[in-house]
Amino acid sequence: MEPDVATGPQCSDPFDCGFCNYCNRDKVFPEYPLTSLPRFSQKRKTACEELGIEDLRNVPDDLLGLLQQRVKSHTVSQTEFFDAEGAKAALAPYGFPALFLDFETSTMPVPFWKGTRPYEQMPFQFSLHTLMEDGSLEHAAFLDLTGNDPCASFARALVEACGKDGPIFVYNAKFEKRIISESATRLPEFAEQLESLSSRIVDLLPIAQNFYYHPSQHGSWSIKAVLPAVCPDLSYESLEGVQDGGGAMAGFREAIHPETSPERKFEIEQQLLAYCRLDTFAMVRLWQVFSGRQDLLIRDPQHEGA
Repeated sequence: MEPDVATGPQCSDPFDCGFCNYCNRDKVFPEYPLTSLPRFSQKRKTACEELGIEDLRNVPDDLLGLLQQRVKSHTVSQTEFFDAEGAKAALAPYGFPALFLDFETSTMPVPFWKGTRPYEQMPFQFSLHTLMEDGSLEHAAFLDLTGNDPCASFARALVEACGKDGPIFVYNAKFEKRIISESATRLPEFAEQLESLSSRIVDLLPIAQNFYYHPSQHGSWSIKAVLPAVCPDLSYESLEGVQDGGGAMAGFREAIHPETSPERKFEIEQQLLAYCRLDTFAMVRLWQVFSGRQDLLIRDPQHEGA
Protein backbone atom coordinates (compact mmCIF):
# COMPACT_ATOMS: atom_id res chain seq x y z
CA MET A 1 0.00 0.00 0.00
CA GLU A 2 1.28 3.47 -0.88
CA PRO A 3 2.03 5.71 2.13
CA ASP A 4 -0.40 8.59 2.62
CA VAL A 5 2.40 11.15 2.90
CA ALA A 6 3.06 14.11 0.59
CA THR A 7 6.40 14.34 -1.14
CA GLY A 8 8.86 16.70 0.50
CA PRO A 9 12.43 17.13 1.73
CA GLN A 10 12.45 13.60 3.09
CA CYS A 11 12.34 12.31 -0.49
CA SER A 12 15.91 13.46 -1.10
CA ASP A 13 17.42 13.01 2.37
CA PRO A 14 19.95 11.50 2.42
CA PHE A 15 19.48 10.32 -1.19
CA ASP A 16 16.94 10.90 -3.96
CA CYS A 17 14.10 8.38 -3.79
CA GLY A 18 13.58 6.36 -6.95
CA PHE A 19 9.81 6.76 -6.69
CA CYS A 20 9.76 10.60 -6.80
CA ASN A 21 8.59 10.76 -10.41
CA TYR A 22 5.86 8.22 -9.69
CA CYS A 23 4.60 10.02 -6.59
CA ASN A 24 4.63 13.39 -8.38
CA ARG A 25 3.01 12.07 -11.57
CA ASP A 26 -0.18 14.10 -11.10
CA LYS A 27 1.36 17.13 -9.44
CA VAL A 28 1.27 20.45 -11.31
CA PHE A 29 4.55 22.27 -10.72
CA PRO A 30 4.83 26.07 -10.85
CA GLU A 31 6.75 27.64 -13.71
CA TYR A 32 9.21 29.19 -11.26
CA PRO A 33 9.37 26.92 -8.19
CA LEU A 34 10.95 27.90 -4.89
CA THR A 35 13.93 25.74 -5.79
CA SER A 36 14.83 28.40 -8.39
CA LEU A 37 15.64 30.85 -5.59
CA PRO A 38 19.42 30.67 -4.99
CA ARG A 39 20.54 29.99 -1.43
CA PHE A 40 16.94 29.86 -0.19
CA SER A 41 17.04 27.92 3.07
CA GLN A 42 14.94 24.82 3.57
CA LYS A 43 13.43 26.47 6.65
CA ARG A 44 12.09 29.40 4.62
CA LYS A 45 11.07 27.11 1.77
CA THR A 46 9.02 25.01 4.19
CA ALA A 47 7.48 28.14 5.72
CA CYS A 48 6.39 29.31 2.27
CA GLU A 49 4.91 25.94 1.38
CA GLU A 50 2.92 25.93 4.63
CA LEU A 51 1.43 29.26 3.50
CA GLY A 52 0.55 27.72 0.15
CA ILE A 53 3.32 29.59 -1.70
CA GLU A 54 4.99 27.41 -4.32
CA ASP A 55 6.02 30.00 -6.95
CA LEU A 56 9.01 32.23 -6.19
CA ARG A 57 7.16 35.22 -7.66
CA ASN A 58 4.78 35.11 -4.68
CA VAL A 59 7.39 34.96 -1.92
CA PRO A 60 7.26 38.04 0.38
CA ASP A 61 10.26 40.31 -0.09
CA ASP A 62 11.06 40.29 3.62
CA LEU A 63 11.99 36.61 3.32
CA LEU A 64 14.50 37.30 0.55
CA GLY A 65 18.10 38.45 0.47
CA LEU A 66 19.41 40.90 -2.12
CA LEU A 67 20.31 38.24 -4.68
CA GLN A 68 17.01 36.44 -4.18
CA GLN A 69 15.13 39.72 -4.57
CA ARG A 70 16.94 40.32 -7.85
CA VAL A 71 15.91 36.88 -9.09
CA LYS A 72 12.30 37.46 -8.03
CA SER A 73 12.12 40.99 -9.46
CA HIS A 74 13.44 40.07 -12.90
CA THR A 75 11.37 36.89 -12.99
CA VAL A 76 8.21 38.87 -12.28
CA SER A 77 9.06 41.50 -14.91
CA GLN A 78 10.59 38.94 -17.32
CA THR A 79 13.54 41.26 -17.85
CA GLU A 80 17.28 40.78 -18.01
CA PHE A 81 19.57 42.15 -15.31
CA PHE A 82 22.98 43.18 -16.65
CA ASP A 83 25.35 45.54 -14.90
CA ALA A 84 27.49 46.05 -17.98
CA GLU A 85 29.76 48.66 -16.41
CA GLY A 86 30.35 46.52 -13.34
CA ALA A 87 31.23 43.45 -15.41
CA LYS A 88 33.50 45.48 -17.67
CA ALA A 89 35.34 46.98 -14.70
CA ALA A 90 35.82 43.55 -13.11
CA LEU A 91 37.47 42.21 -16.27
CA ALA A 92 39.44 45.35 -17.14
CA PRO A 93 42.66 44.37 -15.29
CA TYR A 94 43.21 41.28 -17.46
CA GLY A 95 45.02 41.64 -20.76
CA PHE A 96 46.03 39.49 -23.71
CA PRO A 97 46.61 36.81 -24.70
CA ALA A 98 43.45 35.65 -22.90
CA LEU A 99 43.23 31.90 -22.42
CA PHE A 100 39.98 29.99 -21.82
CA LEU A 101 40.37 26.54 -20.28
CA ASP A 102 38.08 23.63 -19.43
CA PHE A 103 38.80 20.13 -18.09
CA GLU A 104 36.91 16.86 -18.28
CA THR A 105 37.51 14.21 -15.64
CA SER A 106 36.45 10.67 -14.88
CA THR A 107 35.98 8.78 -11.61
CA MET A 108 36.29 5.05 -11.14
CA PRO A 109 34.60 3.20 -8.23
CA VAL A 110 37.41 0.66 -8.40
CA PRO A 111 40.83 2.26 -9.01
CA PHE A 112 41.78 1.69 -12.62
CA TRP A 113 45.40 2.87 -12.52
CA LYS A 114 48.20 2.25 -10.05
CA GLY A 115 48.44 4.89 -7.35
CA THR A 116 44.86 6.17 -7.75
CA ARG A 117 42.00 6.14 -5.22
CA PRO A 118 38.36 5.05 -5.57
CA TYR A 119 36.32 7.86 -7.14
CA GLU A 120 39.40 10.05 -7.62
CA GLN A 121 38.76 12.59 -10.38
CA MET A 122 41.25 11.88 -13.15
CA PRO A 123 41.63 14.49 -15.90
CA PHE A 124 41.59 12.97 -19.37
CA GLN A 125 40.74 15.97 -21.57
CA PHE A 126 41.09 19.71 -21.90
CA SER A 127 40.10 22.39 -24.38
CA LEU A 128 41.95 25.70 -24.63
CA HIS A 129 40.97 28.73 -26.67
CA THR A 130 43.50 31.55 -26.87
CA LEU A 131 42.21 35.02 -27.79
CA MET A 132 44.58 37.68 -29.08
CA GLU A 133 44.07 41.43 -28.83
CA ASP A 134 43.03 41.69 -32.50
CA GLY A 135 40.23 39.14 -31.96
CA SER A 136 42.03 36.21 -33.59
CA LEU A 137 41.33 32.92 -31.89
CA GLU A 138 43.40 29.76 -31.65
CA HIS A 139 42.35 26.39 -30.27
CA ALA A 140 44.28 23.53 -28.69
CA ALA A 141 42.88 20.27 -27.39
CA PHE A 142 44.02 17.21 -25.48
CA LEU A 143 42.17 13.90 -25.18
CA ASP A 144 43.61 10.59 -24.00
CA LEU A 145 41.54 7.54 -24.87
CA THR A 146 44.41 5.02 -24.78
CA GLY A 147 43.18 3.48 -21.53
CA ASN A 148 46.49 4.28 -19.84
CA ASP A 149 46.78 6.62 -16.86
CA PRO A 150 46.25 10.00 -18.58
CA CYS A 151 47.61 12.21 -15.78
CA ALA A 152 51.21 12.68 -16.96
CA SER A 153 50.34 13.21 -20.62
CA PHE A 154 47.56 15.59 -19.56
CA ALA A 155 49.92 17.66 -17.40
CA ARG A 156 52.63 17.79 -20.06
CA ALA A 157 50.20 18.90 -22.77
CA LEU A 158 48.52 21.44 -20.47
CA VAL A 159 51.78 23.13 -19.49
CA GLU A 160 52.89 23.33 -23.11
CA ALA A 161 49.55 24.64 -24.41
CA CYS A 162 49.12 27.36 -21.76
CA GLY A 163 52.59 28.84 -22.13
CA LYS A 164 53.75 31.45 -19.64
CA ASP A 165 51.69 34.54 -20.43
CA GLY A 166 48.12 35.73 -20.08
CA PRO A 167 45.21 35.18 -17.72
CA ILE A 168 43.58 31.74 -17.83
CA PHE A 169 39.80 32.12 -17.64
CA VAL A 170 37.75 29.22 -16.30
CA TYR A 171 34.15 28.81 -15.14
CA ASN A 172 34.16 27.72 -11.48
CA ALA A 173 37.83 28.00 -10.55
CA LYS A 174 37.59 25.68 -7.54
CA PHE A 175 37.34 22.69 -9.86
CA GLU A 176 40.25 23.51 -12.17
CA LYS A 177 42.49 24.61 -9.29
CA ARG A 178 41.79 21.40 -7.40
CA ILE A 179 42.55 19.22 -10.41
CA ILE A 180 45.77 21.14 -11.05
CA SER A 181 46.78 20.86 -7.38
CA GLU A 182 46.10 17.11 -7.27
CA SER A 183 48.02 16.63 -10.53
CA ALA A 184 50.97 18.56 -9.08
CA THR A 185 50.96 16.29 -6.02
CA ARG A 186 50.91 13.15 -8.17
CA LEU A 187 53.55 14.48 -10.58
CA PRO A 188 56.21 16.42 -8.67
CA GLU A 189 58.22 16.86 -11.86
CA PHE A 190 55.43 19.13 -13.14
CA ALA A 191 54.54 20.70 -9.80
CA GLU A 192 56.21 24.09 -10.28
CA GLN A 193 54.81 24.58 -13.78
CA LEU A 194 51.32 23.49 -12.78
CA GLU A 195 51.27 25.76 -9.73
CA SER A 196 52.31 28.63 -12.01
CA LEU A 197 49.26 27.94 -14.19
CA SER A 198 47.01 27.90 -11.13
CA SER A 199 48.21 31.38 -10.12
CA ARG A 200 47.02 32.76 -13.50
CA ILE A 201 43.45 31.44 -13.21
CA VAL A 202 40.59 33.97 -13.33
CA ASP A 203 37.05 32.80 -12.54
CA LEU A 204 34.21 33.95 -14.82
CA LEU A 205 31.53 32.44 -12.57
CA PRO A 206 31.46 35.27 -9.98
CA ILE A 207 31.38 37.80 -12.84
CA ALA A 208 28.18 36.17 -14.07
CA GLN A 209 26.74 35.82 -10.55
CA ASN A 210 27.41 39.45 -9.60
CA PHE A 211 26.50 41.23 -12.81
CA TYR A 212 24.06 39.13 -14.86
CA TYR A 213 20.73 37.34 -14.50
CA HIS A 214 17.95 36.24 -16.84
CA PRO A 215 14.69 34.51 -15.78
CA SER A 216 15.50 31.57 -18.07
CA GLN A 217 18.36 30.66 -15.71
CA HIS A 218 15.90 29.55 -12.99
CA GLY A 219 18.31 30.55 -10.24
CA SER A 220 21.31 28.77 -11.73
CA TRP A 221 24.56 30.32 -12.93
CA SER A 222 25.96 27.17 -14.48
CA ILE A 223 27.45 27.89 -17.88
CA LYS A 224 24.69 25.83 -19.49
CA ALA A 225 22.09 28.11 -17.86
CA VAL A 226 23.85 31.40 -18.60
CA LEU A 227 25.02 30.73 -22.16
CA PRO A 228 21.56 30.49 -23.85
CA ALA A 229 20.54 33.77 -22.20
CA VAL A 230 23.68 35.71 -23.10
CA CYS A 231 24.46 34.03 -26.44
CA PRO A 232 21.26 32.43 -27.79
CA ASP A 233 23.04 31.49 -31.02
CA LEU A 234 25.08 28.88 -29.11
CA SER A 235 23.51 25.74 -27.70
CA TYR A 236 24.65 22.50 -26.09
CA GLU A 237 21.49 20.88 -27.43
CA SER A 238 22.96 21.06 -30.93
CA LEU A 239 25.73 18.65 -29.93
CA GLU A 240 25.42 14.96 -30.78
CA GLY A 241 25.90 12.42 -28.01
CA VAL A 242 27.90 14.17 -25.29
CA GLN A 243 26.13 17.30 -23.99
CA ASP A 244 27.26 17.54 -20.37
CA GLY A 245 29.92 16.45 -17.91
CA GLY A 246 28.12 13.25 -16.99
CA GLY A 247 27.90 12.31 -20.65
CA ALA A 248 31.60 13.06 -21.09
CA MET A 249 32.48 10.78 -18.18
CA ALA A 250 30.29 7.97 -19.54
CA GLY A 251 31.72 8.45 -23.03
CA PHE A 252 35.28 8.22 -21.73
CA ARG A 253 34.57 4.98 -19.88
CA GLU A 254 32.96 3.47 -22.97
CA ALA A 255 35.77 4.62 -25.26
CA ILE A 256 38.54 3.02 -23.21
CA HIS A 257 36.66 -0.27 -22.75
CA PRO A 258 38.51 -3.05 -24.62
CA GLU A 259 35.30 -4.29 -26.25
CA THR A 260 34.42 -0.91 -27.78
CA SER A 261 34.81 -1.02 -31.56
CA PRO A 262 37.24 1.38 -33.31
CA GLU A 263 34.29 2.95 -35.14
CA ARG A 264 32.41 3.64 -31.90
CA LYS A 265 35.57 4.88 -30.19
CA PHE A 266 36.14 7.39 -33.01
CA GLU A 267 32.53 8.55 -32.75
CA ILE A 268 32.89 9.16 -29.01
CA GLU A 269 36.21 10.93 -29.57
CA GLN A 270 34.60 13.43 -31.94
CA GLN A 271 31.71 14.01 -29.53
CA LEU A 272 34.06 14.63 -26.60
CA LEU A 273 36.20 17.04 -28.61
CA ALA A 274 33.14 18.98 -29.79
CA TYR A 275 31.63 19.19 -26.30
CA CYS A 276 34.76 20.41 -24.53
CA ARG A 277 35.50 22.85 -27.35
CA LEU A 278 32.05 24.40 -26.96
CA ASP A 279 32.70 24.84 -23.23
CA THR A 280 35.72 27.04 -23.86
CA PHE A 281 34.24 28.88 -26.84
CA ALA A 282 31.22 29.61 -24.66
CA MET A 283 33.56 31.25 -22.15
CA VAL A 284 35.13 33.33 -24.92
CA ARG A 285 31.72 34.64 -25.93
CA LEU A 286 30.68 35.30 -22.31
CA TRP A 287 33.94 37.19 -21.77
CA GLN A 288 33.27 39.22 -24.92
CA VAL A 289 29.82 40.31 -23.69
CA PHE A 290 30.85 40.91 -20.08
CA SER A 291 33.96 42.88 -21.04
CA GLY A 292 32.06 45.00 -23.56
CA ARG A 293 34.30 43.95 -26.45
CA GLN A 294 31.62 43.62 -29.12
CA ASP A 295 34.08 45.38 -31.42
CA LEU A 296 36.00 42.12 -31.73
CA LEU A 297 34.87 39.81 -34.53
CA ILE A 298 35.48 36.47 -32.83
CA ARG A 299 35.03 33.29 -34.85
CA ASP A 300 35.62 29.61 -34.20
CA PRO A 301 35.58 27.40 -37.34
CA GLN A 302 33.46 24.86 -35.48
CA HIS A 303 30.86 27.54 -34.76
CA GLU A 304 30.85 29.62 -37.92
CA GLY A 305 27.28 30.69 -37.30
CA ALA A 306 28.26 32.21 -33.96
